[in-house]
Amino acid sequence: MEYGDKAQVLFSKLKSKHIVGAEGKISMELLDLSININDKSAVGDLLQEWLGAWMKQNGIYFRTDPNTQVFPDYYLGISNKADLLEVKTFDYNETPNFDVAPFDAYVDSLKTKAYRLDADYLIFGYTLKNDVLTIGDIWLKKIWEITCPARELPLRVQRKRGKIYNIRPYNFKNNSAGFQPFRSKAEFVDAIKGALAQYPMRTEDPDSWVDQVQESLAGYNSSL
Repeated sequence: MEYGDKAQVLFSKLKSKHIVGAEGKISMELLDLSININDKSAVGDLLQEWLGAWMKQNGIYFRTDPNTQVFPDYYLGISNKADLLEVKTFDYNETPNFDVAPFDAYVDSLKTKAYRLDADYLIFGYTLKNDVLTIGDIWLKKIWEITCPARELPLRVQRKRGKIYNIRPYNFKNNSAGFQPFRSKAEFVDAIKGALAQYPMRTEDPDSWVDQVQESLAGYNSSL
């Protein structure tokens, strides 16, 4: 698997600094009162912010979009179409359950920004117990390596009352039996196409969608 060179450097450096097994605490101070945080709801955002500070400390170039809510979390180079890094987190005691991407927004974006398919995903598995945050493991993955088919659709998603909300991950932590991850970018795109064909809330032609994705990829010398 060919990950982005800059993402691979970052991943290797984190490993060399023994991030796996590292322990820390999350605290807040206000009005001369300091407390340790034991609530998991904030861990994802805080680990992402910590990573930015750590990259700065270690001389690793990165930048962010002024709109912090847009994809990706970090640019590791000067191009807006390469070296894209998304940061994901999950409770290491559980199976990965984070949202990979909002389905509609991601599918629409690929029609003109298909370079997003080549983004790297840096994933932290953590535990938080008795005020101690521990990194259980980290992974560097491509989106097709953390997604898989499902019984209802060719792509595992979060769906409520027929509406698809988010693309959901494969259990890459344990490589469990059952549905396996996609083997390539092409397989992942084909799974989205299959999901679109079975999703009446979107009326576009799935084949036309794939054509637009391929045209977008060709625009920056990539392909399925």
